[in-house]
Amino acid sequence: MRVLILGCGYTGTRLALRLHSQGIGVVITTRSGNCPEVLRDLQPAIAPVPFLWQSSPARSLPPTETWQGVTHVLSSIPPDPVGMDGVVACLMDQLMALDLQWFGYLSTTGVYGDRQGGWVDETTPVHPQNSRSQARVNAENQFLASGLPAHIFRLPGIYGPGSGRNIFSRIQTGKAQHIHRPGHYFCRIHVDDIVQTLFKSLAQPTPGEIYNISDDQPSESSHVLLEAYRLMGQTAPPPLALEELDLSPMAASFWQESRRVRNDRIKSVLGVNLKYPTYREGLASIWNQMAGDVPGAKL
Repeated sequence: MRVLILGCGYTGTRLALRLHSQGIGVVITTRSGNCPEVLRDLQPAIAPVPFLWQSSPARSLPPTETWQGVTHVLSSIPPDPVGMDGVVACLMDQLMALDLQWFGYLSTTGVYGDRQGGWVDETTPVHPQNSRSQARVNAENQFLASGLPAHIFRLPGIYGPGSGRNIFSRIQTGKAQHIHRPGHYFCRIHVDDIVQTLFKSLAQPTPGEIYNISDDQPSESSHVLLEAYRLMGQTAPPPLALEELDLSPMAASFWQESRRVRNDRIKSVLGVNLKYPTYREGLASIWNQMAGDVPGAKL
């Protein structure tokens, strides 16, 4: 097995570390061709190559040697601002020329749109309600119809260790807001549970399958914030009503949709046993790491 990770960001970096620890060959792309800091000590075992497709003359596509021996490909590249997917636009010929066993695409549970707090699963018809989610639906459909051994992974909010990736970091930098909106549900998933799901799928391909990767407990945003303050031994600020805040259009869009996402398929098909089944276990682990109880765990 040799895995190519297209767009090695936060989740891709964690997956690359897991693959490398198992002796699996990894190639990654980044916009600059530089290696993420946490992977630099693993060069040249993890080889970074540039992939910047939107602009010219700065445009840079992966060189020919990138594809040598690749059997599995993950795309974690989001659509561009006009809704175009870079992999669809630029790399389909190269992908189709490979003898791939597995192709994965990281999509979003935003494709389900607003369900007013109702439950959705992989059989629920998509109903995107903004251009970002519509672009994801378009990419999903193109990959599924391409002839690639495509697997679609729909993700909610991702959290985990690392600056800016968890509520503790936002509290410490003054960026966390205590918004109280009863009955408005968000779903989330710890990055390490994404990685374990992808790892299991890589080992047992099921082309054409769609998976929701979410934890077991959708919850109101304020519940997560209050738990974080409890772990920190601090008192949370008074809650604010959403209407009192001057949110950016992007931030406001997240509050326009409420849904609860079922995750039964990753358990029944892939045998996933979530390491962090709710935000409580996930936050406790992150806080322990930040407090130094788990040496070397920070990213």
